[in-house]
Amino acid sequence: MSNLKEVVIFTPTPNEYRAVSRHIGLAAFKNLTATVIECGPGRINAAYHFTKEVCLRPGSKERLIVVGAGTSGSLSLDLAGGDIIVSSSAIISDWRMEDGQTLKVSPYAMFDYRDPDSTQVGRMVIECREPLVGDFLAAIPQDEFKLGRMLTSEAFVSGKDHKLSMGKTYGCLACDMESGVFGHMAGKFAGVPWFNVRVVADTLDDSLNDYFAIERDMTDMLGRQLVAALGKLDALL
Repeated sequence: MSNLKEVVIFTPTPNEYRAVSRHIGLAAFKNLTATVIECGPGRINAAYHFTKEVCLRPGSKERLIVVGAGTSGSLSLDLAGGDIIVSSSAIISDWRMEDGQTLKVSPYAMFDYRDPDSTQVGRMVIECREPLVGDFLAAIPQDEFKLGRMLTSEAFVSGKDHKLSMGKTYGCLACDMESGVFGHMAGKFAGVPWFNVRVVADTLDDSLNDYFAIERDMTDMLGRQLVAALGKLDALL
């Protein structure tokens, strides 16, 4: 049996899948193999394909590492378009604006219904504490990658003030629709290491139309930088 680690990379959209697959196909790793899967956007698609490809996989999962890869929207003044975020921490939540200004954690957030206090933001954090992932995060160049938490939600994000409020409330750098699901499933059901790699495709001032206009360039950058990050992981194995 091979001792190579198997990295399973989930990409939500066709453009993300094509870009990541192209760059992974050209990469040369010594201690890992990489498989790219298009899972579709959103939490349901992410959970379904994770279950299919990881949880229901026959045999041992001890060689697996799960990576979520895709685009994201900035929630921070410190991020620019094209920045790459590497994250082993996430929160899954939607939100509501009760008075038009104050952000409230939504009652539809992921929490334990037997424990209402679990709606507190600090208790909603999903984090990978595997030593290998910690060593990987310490090894990647800090001038090329941003480290921080992802917010996963399917609520539409618009308005600079709203985005900044979400970033502050949840302690997150950026938002997407899948990262937290990969972390939740990997940690709770599969027991495998995980992290997410996301490119900032829309900034605080960008609209959804801006995102569609630059998606192709951003996904290509994602593919290139994902290979560079996996090169650091490869060196640790």
